[in-house]
Amino acid sequence: MAAAPPSDELSYDSSSGISTFWIAPARNFRTSARLHLQHFLFQKTLGHLLNPHIPSSVVADSKPLKVADLGCGNGAWLIDLDRELSNKGVSAQLDGYDINALNFPAPAFLPSSISLKKLDVLAKPLPEEMVGAYDIVHVRAFVSIIVNSDLTPFLSTVLALLKPGGWLQWEESRAEKFLVDSPSPSNEISRTACDTIAHIMKVGGEARGLKFEFLGELDRHLQEHGFLDVSMQAAEKRKQDFKCWTDNYLMVWEEMADFFPLKATVAQGQAPMTRESWMELFEKAVHETEQGIVIHQGKIMTVVGRKAA
Repeated sequence: MAAAPPSDELSYDSSSGISTFWIAPARNFRTSARLHLQHFLFQKTLGHLLNPHIPSSVVADSKPLKVADLGCGNGAWLIDLDRELSNKGVSAQLDGYDINALNFPAPAFLPSSISLKKLDVLAKPLPEEMVGAYDIVHVRAFVSIIVNSDLTPFLSTVLALLKPGGWLQWEESRAEKFLVDSPSPSNEISRTACDTIAHIMKVGGEARGLKFEFLGELDRHLQEHGFLDVSMQAAEKRKQDFKCWTDNYLMVWEEMADFFPLKATVAQGQAPMTRESWMELFEKAVHETEQGIVIHQGKIMTVVGRKAA
């Protein structure tokens, strides 16, 4: 989740023309709205905020319960968690961390239990007050910072944050899959543009070392890094939510335009795709979705594990 470089520092993969940087430079109200939508969809799919495999005693016996949300975005998950815990009479300290603070609500409009802070959680060393401080560390949609399937930097940070006996809860869509489905058994509705963008996204990710097959073995990875009582679950995305997931991914794809060079700024043939050609392709993809084509990633994977006491 590193900050995006200035536009004149963007680099392009020679095979696809897509920038090898994947953090949208335009963090604005549209991005925040998309994060709210993403949170809504995760909750519709999972049906809980805290995973039921985390013992209830962790919440009941911690006074206050200390929770860290890594890559917290606009704090949507923490805001809902605050309400849930407050309704149960649980005292909590809820800390959100993100490398970009632009989407944070103003502190004056947040519950007193919530604190959002700008921080690169993979930078070393961590602030001393964070080390061994948390009963639960929550992570969601963080997979784009896992380069070359090396989970060690990330999981070592999580272990450093957790108290002895503390729990990690990590949730991810199956990011290695962009499934493009038609409502028509005969497939007479065109899906060419959506398929093309899904392929570009895959190629662009691989150019940056993003290969997400490890998501199917998150439990093994946690065990190899010393977590105990590891449990992994797969939640199928509901068909009735496919249109909403499609809207969410279209918002991502629209943001991707900034990764491509303007036609006027590159010599002919220098970049296989320009910003103008991307937007033309995107408009065709939008038209396909208006005819009923949907885009989703099949499942959400959740893994929980406990740090040794």
